[in-house]
Amino acid sequence: MNLPVCADPALAEEVEALTHEIAGSDASAEIRELARQVAEAQIDLRRVRYARQQLLSRNLSDPDYRSRPQVRAANKALNLLRRFAPKVHASVVAKRLPPMSPGPQKLVLILSQEAPHLLTMDRYEQRALRRRNSAIRD
Repeated sequence: MNLPVCADPALAEEVEALTHEIAGSDASAEIRELARQVAEAQIDLRRVRYARQQLLSRNLSDPDYRSRPQVRAANKALNLLRRFAPKVHASVVAKRLPPMSPGPQKLVLILSQEAPHLLTMDRYEQRALRRRNSAIRD
């Protein structure tokens, strides 16, 4: 998401299509440029919202999702086991971890662990909204 939308050829095509939809076919160069700014910001909004949805969806649907302390403890146990049995596979330790039950507790865990990423996405979304709204006013 750090790349401008026009750096991606597929997104650049979407920007052009949305620009044409916003400005119309007989718009002046100035209006087309303003419409392009609106379109770029709108596509940025869509990208960040999609990324947030993907992050949460992927983690919520992952039956093996674990808290970071659980993962650290499992890694320590695996490293200790490998000292004595070098061929022990990580899945042996993973199977011993208690499963994270789906529901509100899992959502709370995911939201708390992903809070830094979600806050970054929120800031990015707010900037894109301001850019879009400013371009619309112009």
